[in-house]
Amino acid sequence: MQSTRFFVFLVLVNFFQITEKNLFAQCASGTITLSGFTSDGGSGTYSDPATGKIVINYCFKLNLFMEMNTNWAHGIFISWDNLPQGAMVFPGPTGAQPTQHGNRFWVFIDSLKAKNLNLPGPGYYVDDGDLIPNNNYGDNGNGTPKATFPDLLPFCFTIKINCGNSLPTAFVPKVTVTGDGTTGGWSNPACSGDLFRLSTGGPNENGAIVICGVVLPVKLLGFTGESTKQGNQLKWTAVADNLFSHFELESSTNNNNTFTTLDQIDAIGSVGNEIYNYSYLDLSPATLNLYRLKMVEKDGSYVYSKIISIKQRNTNTNINRFSVSPNPANEFVVIHNETDYSFGEIEISIYDLFGKQIRKSNFISDKSAKNFFFDLSNYAKGMYFLEITAGSQSIEKLNFIKQ
Repeated sequence: MQSTRFFVFLVLVNFFQITEKNLFAQCASGTITLSGFTSDGGSGTYSDPATGKIVINYCFKLNLFMEMNTNWAHGIFISWDNLPQGAMVFPGPTGAQPTQHGNRFWVFIDSLKAKNLNLPGPGYYVDDGDLIPNNNYGDNGNGTPKATFPDLLPFCFTIKINCGNSLPTAFVPKVTVTGDGTTGGWSNPACSGDLFRLSTGGPNENGAIVICGVVLPVKLLGFTGESTKQGNQLKWTAVADNLFSHFELESSTNNNNTFTTLDQIDAIGSVGNEIYNYSYLDLSPATLNLYRLKMVEKDGSYVYSKIISIKQRNTNTNINRFSVSPNPANEFVVIHNETDYSFGEIEISIYDLFGKQIRKSNFISDKSAKNFFFDLSNYAKGMYFLEITAGSQSIEKLNFIKQ
């Protein structure tokens, strides 16, 4: 059987569905801008990180809130997990301001008070005067159900970071917008929170500011592999921003550092700071394989991962992964996945003796779907060829006879 290779991306689904062109998920729409950045040293780039005492100023302008079941905008804050270690959050020049509609105020709640009130992060919340926003209605703006906020000033934040208390990181300014059901005292969960991030500008032109030490546009969190009946299964987990381009998976069958490229795997995501899982199945491994990842940035620079080794449990790599029966066939054939591996979406093409494609069908191949039927009642007698592919990779080539 012809040697083939196949890779599968496994995406850790993000809770927030956000793209650079669509900066709101379920309920809110707005823009975030960087208004200032200073440090004791360094420009904040990947090659020249900001050091010492760092101050970052940014603002968020709320444009629209989808008032679902009177779930008014209630919180505009920085989530705890979006803050660097040791960062302090202060109100920017906006400060408190009246709500767009009603007689309440948007007030700033600092880190200590946000912790004491069990709020999801420091920032601006709608309050009725007691500085306890948990039991207050939000701001329903102008119009229902799509409220606008033309009179609200941008909500501005000042982040102060001391590199003596922080780890090296690529900090991306972010805010989260929620409604009454999540940060207030009401039970309506219609708007569970929309995350906004700065995706342009800054010293790296991608919204990120590198602080307190050198980091890369990609951070590899893990790289492992194991021998399976289907081949060598490789898995890795990484965080990357939009300066990162792709991975090149390399393999070697000796110890003299001679590696060849198996495949190029593009980075998942475009803005960064999310964790993604990757997977690759090497269907034609040797008895012993060494693997490494070449992590390539968009400017062409790169770094290598650690090298991992996998010893084959079964060196017979010519075992068919799919079978076709009955063969010869009359009215139908069944293509069967002989393995326990879930190949995901596959494409099965049938060709005649002259190589002309006469049928193409897509299936999902997993542990619960292993048999794929083809009706041959309209086929002429003769020999036919099958090719099974996943993505751009050919997995199996078979043939059968219609009699």
